[in-house]
Amino acid sequence: MFEILLIVLFSISVLLNMFLAWYCRNLMVSLYDVSENMQTLVGEVLLFDRHLNEVHELELFYGDETLGSLIQHCSGLTDTLEDFVEIYTLFDQEAEEQLTEEVPDDADA
Repeated sequence: MFEILLIVLFSISVLLNMFLAWYCRNLMVSLYDVSENMQTLVGEVLLFDRHLNEVHELELFYGDETLGSLIQHCSGLTDTLEDFVEIYTLFDQEAEEQLTEEVPDDADA
């Protein structure tokens, strides 16, 4: 009777550990996706900020108050996004390579 109880508890433990490993892997893949999306978002905002500054430097628009306000707003937005650096730089290059190797591409499925 005691042996049967141990076998049942061991089986439950193995199944629970397998589920938790699967769940952690899925969380890591989701976190990796969020990290990539944050990097893309920050890159786009920085490109927009640079473009806006270039337009403001043109003779036609130099000193325009509306563009000046947009530049201040964009600078504030980039400062806010830079506060999230820890999130989108969470993965180093080795971890990114391991995740992309382990996760099958949807196009291949």
